[in-house]
Amino acid sequence: MKKTNTTKENGTSVVIDFNYRELNNEERIRQAVKDMEIIYSSDEPPVMPTTLPRFVNAYLWDTPAFYKPGYSQAVLPAAAVQMDDVTFKHTNKLYYPAKIPGLVISDSGNGKNGLAEIFNVILYDLIMESQENMDREVEVKEHNSQLGANTKRKDIPDDLVQRIVFPDTTGAGLAHQMKVNHGLPCFMECKEIEDLYKFKNGAGGISPLVLLREADDRDGRIHQRRVGEKSVTVDVPFHLNYCVSATPEAACSFFKNDMTKGGLNRQEIAFIPPQPIGNDEPEFGDYDERYTKRLQPFIDNLKKAREHADDKGRIDCKQAVKLIKELKKECAAYAQATQDNTWDKLTHRGLTHALLKACVLYVANGCKWEPAIETFIRWCFHFCLWSKLAVFGDKIREAENKVKISAKPGKPNLLWLITSNIFTLNDAMTMRKNQGMDNSEKATKNMINVWATRQWVKRLEDGKYEKLEYKI
Repeated sequence: MKKTNTTKENGTSVVIDFNYRELNNEERIRQAVKDMEIIYSSDEPPVMPTTLPRFVNAYLWDTPAFYKPGYSQAVLPAAAVQMDDVTFKHTNKLYYPAKIPGLVISDSGNGKNGLAEIFNVILYDLIMESQENMDREVEVKEHNSQLGANTKRKDIPDDLVQRIVFPDTTGAGLAHQMKVNHGLPCFMECKEIEDLYKFKNGAGGISPLVLLREADDRDGRIHQRRVGEKSVTVDVPFHLNYCVSATPEAACSFFKNDMTKGGLNRQEIAFIPPQPIGNDEPEFGDYDERYTKRLQPFIDNLKKAREHADDKGRIDCKQAVKLIKELKKECAAYAQATQDNTWDKLTHRGLTHALLKACVLYVANGCKWEPAIETFIRWCFHFCLWSKLAVFGDKIREAENKVKISAKPGKPNLLWLITSNIFTLNDAMTMRKNQGMDNSEKATKNMINVWATRQWVKRLEDGKYEKLEYKI
């Protein structure tokens, strides 16, 4: 496994080779843990692979290199909406719709607006359909408003599907739109995270934090109950993918009361780092007919997803399931090495989103797996998780009454914190106490048992332990 460091003006970027295909199971887990130790001790996110899936390479074609890592994540929620109402097999054997949330975090004026150009190409037909049906709806309403009190009014057609959601939609309006759409996935772009507060407008409006949690749930629903005779009662499936932009400060303010309640946990972070002071602004491409032509085959494949599904709209991508099972084992090993409960909790939703991203790329490629999907999804998972910890990590730990360990996104491997290669139970208990962890004999022995199982340490006859890995 090759690894190189490249020095930059504002820090050190670690380049990880996420290709573990030639390693056996035990070797893969060992290498993945070592790579994660590098990733989560770095002050910069892991570098994006140079070889990308064909669809990702196509939609990033006119994007400057500086923005490509963040844009690669932000586009996938929009692309997933083109697949209609298909579901994908998870590692737990349940089927999940392609619900992928997107939170773009970047300093003000740092290139987030270029995403709209890509969305306009990928979602062109849905944008046109929504505009046409919205015009038809407005036409009927304007006609009815001009009629007398006793004149029979036109009914608004029930086939006016509008799958593009505006951030100034009220909670009641959103519920009605989902009802008209009959469960089809929708997409919303928010230029500012504060726009989400508009969903709370009106009596009974939806809290944006509740909205974000429900939007990501496998069986999430949106509902409203009205008492009036002419009022509408709604209880329908809720499938809303979104791309919301925010500065780090605005994002932390928005989620300040939700660090451990699920809204933040569900976000996939598309991080765009600050540009070095004095650098020229990166230039975007034209997003013209050539760009559209480049993307069209992948968009067509997404729209034909139903052709590859069973009669219930279900698709089983075996390679994606296998990949996520491997990632789960690697994450479990790293969590055992660091005893980082916060990190472990954040992986759960991240693994589900990684699976769904892999499935989107699989369908976009004509339901054909390509090796680049595996390395890209591994990088995606760690890029998003590193970004979430970098922006919110200390606040999440504080909310969980954790002790701040360092300025790095993750916690260190605890074996490194034991300062001798041969140590005692008391040495390990002291280390845990210094880290603000449970340093009881039971908790410490459980940790050492995990290390022994992983063959990171061996027991000596005198009751001491010797490091086999992570020696000082």
